[in-house]
Amino acid sequence: MTALPLHTAAPIPIGPALRAPAPPVGRGPGPAEEARAIVREAGQHVSIILALPQGTRREVLRSLLPVLLAQAKPDVRVRILCTRHTYDRRLLHSIGGDGGGPEVRLARLDPIEAVMADGRTALTNLRAEAGSQIFTAQDGLPAQALHTLFNSIWKRSAPILARPDFDDRRRTRLVAEILGMLRVGATDEVAARALSISVRTYRRHVADIMERLDARSRFEAGLLAAELDMLPPPVERH
Repeated sequence: MTALPLHTAAPIPIGPALRAPAPPVGRGPGPAEEARAIVREAGQHVSIILALPQGTRREVLRSLLPVLLAQAKPDVRVRILCTRHTYDRRLLHSIGGDGGGPEVRLARLDPIEAVMADGRTALTNLRAEAGSQIFTAQDGLPAQALHTLFNSIWKRSAPILARPDFDDRRRTRLVAEILGMLRVGATDEVAARALSISVRTYRRHVADIMERLDARSRFEAGLLAAELDMLPPPVERH
């Protein structure tokens, strides 16, 4: 297994340039029709962001995804960015997202849906405090800026197939807790005591994690785990 680039993924910022110039969709074709048209007219590549939590009001792209991708020409490259919480294995597997279709990667993203084509057209669905807001942009700075951000995050994100499977939910939870201990630099003795396991068992788990991540050190394992969004949320201190 080839080690992934050692970078820490950062949330996609949603800057004012994406909000102000792009008029809200209120008349003419609805967002579903706009999205289909964007994909249908793409000549080189389609980039999609799925980072709105499931059930979000006016969520468009998740439910539309199979129909949307059917619009893409056979030679058009399709890339999808999603988060740990929005990754739907069954949905993406049904459209070939596990190897035979669009490329899918995990990243840490702000709540947003977007579809872009050839870096020129975009439909963006933002979750604002007052509710979801949908914008479109044609051949303008907002679309180009969003496309640039997508490419930047894509280069630092991790392919789905690179994320190891730890067999079951209980084991996956323990792995996340161990990775959290590695992140804060806890000694083996302290970490084992906190997790209620023996030091020998803790070290065996650490060795297994490093092997599955193809990491040469514990530090590298922590970086790769962050890249794959496998770390538990940080504990808030009051």
